[in-house]
Amino acid sequence: MQPAGCRKHRDSETMSASYDQHSVTELVSDSVNQFTKLIRNEMAIARAELTAKATEAALGAGFLIGGALLLIPATVLLLMALAAGLVELGLSAPVADLIAGVVGLLISAAVAYIGKTKLSLDHLKPKRTMSEIERDIAAVKDTSR
Repeated sequence: MQPAGCRKHRDSETMSASYDQHSVTELVSDSVNQFTKLIRNEMAIARAELTAKATEAALGAGFLIGGALLLIPATVLLLMALAAGLVELGLSAPVADLIAGVVGLLISAAVAYIGKTKLSLDHLKPKRTMSEIERDIAAVKDTSR
């Protein structure tokens, strides 16, 4: 038969280990639940940001198309005036038309470049959400160490 003090000590160790095990299990469960909730929230934020970026891209494309439609007749008139002015200065008509055509080509290239940069993947990337996800991943890695 064991002394009563030894049995009490062993029982308290068993209860403490059981309590610690239960606490660790709860902590892990809470941690997984919080991480899942965090991922869901980040996905919702990403969806909202991507929707805003898609709207911005559609708006940019609309302005690009509208600007191109308005730019075409104005550019043609200006290039015709440039060619006529060059003819008045003494250049032959074909040379004046060639110079006006090159100027028109440069203007078109500049407008296309601006439109392309507005629609580039880098410009449309959800930067804020990506940086928050990277920060969350770093925090989870630090917590798991």
